[in-house]
Amino acid sequence: MWFVALLLAATAAERAPDSEYTTEAMISILKRGRWFGEDSGVPSDFECAWRKAAFAQASVLQPELKLAQRGDLHDALELSSQCNQSFVSHSSETDARGGIRTEECRLVENCRSVTNVAEFLSALDLVGAATGSWEVRMAPGVYRLNKTLVLGPEQSGTSITAPSGGVTITGAKLLTVDWQLVTTAHGVKAYSAAVPAGITIDALRVGGQRATRARFPNANPETDQFPKGWVTGKTDSIPPVWAGDSKVVDKVLPGAYPGIGPKDQWGPYGFEGIYRVGVGGQCAKLTPPESYWCQPDGRVAGKTYFVRTPAGIEKAASHLPNAPYAGGAPNATVFYWRPGHWFTVMFDLAGPMSASGDLMFGRGGFQGAEGHDTVAEWYIENVYEELDAPNEFFHDVEGGRLLYIVNGSGAPPAQIEVPILNELVILNGSQSSPVERVSISGITFTGQRPTYLEPHGLPSGGDWGLERLGAIRLFGTESTSIVGCYFHTLDGNAVFLDGYTRNTTISGNEFVNLGASGIALWGYDDQGDGTSGDQPRFTTVTQNICHEIGIYQKQSSCFFQAVAAQSTITKNLFYNGPRAMVNFNDNFGGGHVLTDNLIFNTCRESSDHGAFNSWNRQPYLTKVGDGHTATAQPAYSTLGRNFIVANYAADGGCYDNDDGSSWYLSSGLAVSRIYEFICRSLAIRYLEQDNFCVYGGMKSNFEGHNKRSTGNVHAFASVYGDHCLNGLNQINDFYADGYANNTCILAKAGDNYLGIGTQPGSTPCSVANLSAIHIQLGGNIVYAPNTSVTVTCGTPMSGDAWLAYGADTGTEFRDSSTLTSDAIVKMGLAAINKQA
Repeated sequence: MWFVALLLAATAAERAPDSEYTTEAMISILKRGRWFGEDSGVPSDFECAWRKAAFAQASVLQPELKLAQRGDLHDALELSSQCNQSFVSHSSETDARGGIRTEECRLVENCRSVTNVAEFLSALDLVGAATGSWEVRMAPGVYRLNKTLVLGPEQSGTSITAPSGGVTITGAKLLTVDWQLVTTAHGVKAYSAAVPAGITIDALRVGGQRATRARFPNANPETDQFPKGWVTGKTDSIPPVWAGDSKVVDKVLPGAYPGIGPKDQWGPYGFEGIYRVGVGGQCAKLTPPESYWCQPDGRVAGKTYFVRTPAGIEKAASHLPNAPYAGGAPNATVFYWRPGHWFTVMFDLAGPMSASGDLMFGRGGFQGAEGHDTVAEWYIENVYEELDAPNEFFHDVEGGRLLYIVNGSGAPPAQIEVPILNELVILNGSQSSPVERVSISGITFTGQRPTYLEPHGLPSGGDWGLERLGAIRLFGTESTSIVGCYFHTLDGNAVFLDGYTRNTTISGNEFVNLGASGIALWGYDDQGDGTSGDQPRFTTVTQNICHEIGIYQKQSSCFFQAVAAQSTITKNLFYNGPRAMVNFNDNFGGGHVLTDNLIFNTCRESSDHGAFNSWNRQPYLTKVGDGHTATAQPAYSTLGRNFIVANYAADGGCYDNDDGSSWYLSSGLAVSRIYEFICRSLAIRYLEQDNFCVYGGMKSNFEGHNKRSTGNVHAFASVYGDHCLNGLNQINDFYADGYANNTCILAKAGDNYLGIGTQPGSTPCSVANLSAIHIQLGGNIVYAPNTSVTVTCGTPMSGDAWLAYGADTGTEFRDSSTLTSDAIVKMGLAAINKQA
């Protein structure tokens, strides 16, 4: 047989510790081409080759792209500035948004036309009292909500449409103000206007554009990326305040990965070996007050990552040229990066700045999981003395006035908008009485206020902190569809699936300029038991466009899920975000499909991550696998036919299968008969196949298992260093990973084809004992200068020496000297455009 059970990987030590992601290192790694340059070994024309191919692939996935959408893609790919390719529009293209004109409502049964909010609410009341399915057609215009619109089970069967387009639903209050030019106490010319009592302005729109709260350092959060707008000098932090130990709950679940024992560097049970959670104590500030990260063995043995944050910033005034502040700026908000650049943390202040210039933190600190003792880079906002840049505002609540600096000349417009709602629309049902068959189509949603200081929890065992809020939130729904809508300039999440949802379709929408994530799913479990079914399942996300996200919360994605099963994400265009564009916080239930997507320009402000990211630090009991057996072994998930690029700081590769990631079929939809047999016989649960992966290989070196990679093109592979596969030897064949039938291009002679580390509890990799090594290998084609590659199996060796042991039948090494960039792209496109 052409394969032998073997696993590859570099050791976990190759992953840089938090301390190595210094400001200087981050600035370097975040360059457009990451570390690629003259000494990288990557051909100078490859950047433009993949970018041009990505632009063309977008129209393959979504042939009906509008002119502006194609223009945005062209700009994001830097085709004009970097590749001298001008943007060419077609005469038939249009920028029109919204639906298609249909018959007048009077000609359609159970139809109601509305022209304003009052008529809209009346129509929904009518639908609630009637029977059957109804359509509510909204005439063009702006519909301003002064409270969240809630649809219950009685509105089941309702379609809310904008057949002529031009409909905007906003949560922003319209104010008409009288601007007066003034000089502030610190000598800045600004416009001042009285505002009504009872309004807190923590977000503002002027002329339809997002204004910036007065801050230091100055920056436009929509357009400026790290390090601009961040205090980068060394900052001294005030140590965390300990709130007490949490109550630890351990549960052994049937079908979970076997516990490895106390020598495991990731804790006594290893990732996924046992369900572990801490309740109360340090987790008291969370909603709910429990987390994987509040028990003493979260990620590493001991309390290294136990939930905690610094209590404040010592001598912060030394970094602030306009300090000391009059009154101490007690209403200021501080944003900072967790060391390692995994997520950002936000705090209101507990009180005014101290006489010594210290800032003590108050509400907040729940926006990310792993505990830490120090602040990395940071900025402060909502400070009167920092009002000094165009488009900045400051709301003097006590004085009842709003200050604004014009971006240009003349007075600001008399009408301004103040977002006042956390959520615009909620579909509110239950598992026993769901809201059914509601459709929302062709509508623009905007005007959501910031939600980053609303209560957060830590979903499952991933890195995320999250609020259960969205501009549209589904709770207890079935067969909901959100189609052809435009979500823009929202300050939190756009669409949120909360708990029980079934068969939701999110299709043909555009998400842009978001404070947090595009689409987020988060279900409920009872301390590892998910058999209640109170989770999002059978969600379809297709043909959406998502870009310019994570303006405030940098740990944001176009698609995120936790405690959710059987999601399908296909034919989407995801780009320009601060972290992974797709994030699976766990593998609850499994059964996910990520296929035929274009993903690039990820991790533009963060590190130690990939274009796609997954974690699986906890097992969950579900019946997803066969529909009736409760087990912690999930159904397999598939990642296939994606054009995915690991540029910027996506140093974990295209698919960053991080801590404990398991039960994935990272593969396409068609596999060889031999490999299909392997998948079935070994119960594979994660298959990467037929992907065009630029600047990434296969990552499997953090205690995951049951992952297979086949049929992929890994162009200039890199996974925490140059590797085609960076993995671990498993404990037996059942849990083995695999790397077969791939094409991998290495940049330099001697780069790593395979790096094989050791899963705790398994036998170290050694060519002297091949039968004790568990990974599936064979049939790979590896290109490298002069066919020179390195394989590490216990000790480093040449590729030829490795093949001589017969452990990797069918694999061959080829000289890359005649391999052109166009040829590489052609191979990649052939992989992703295979027919299912």
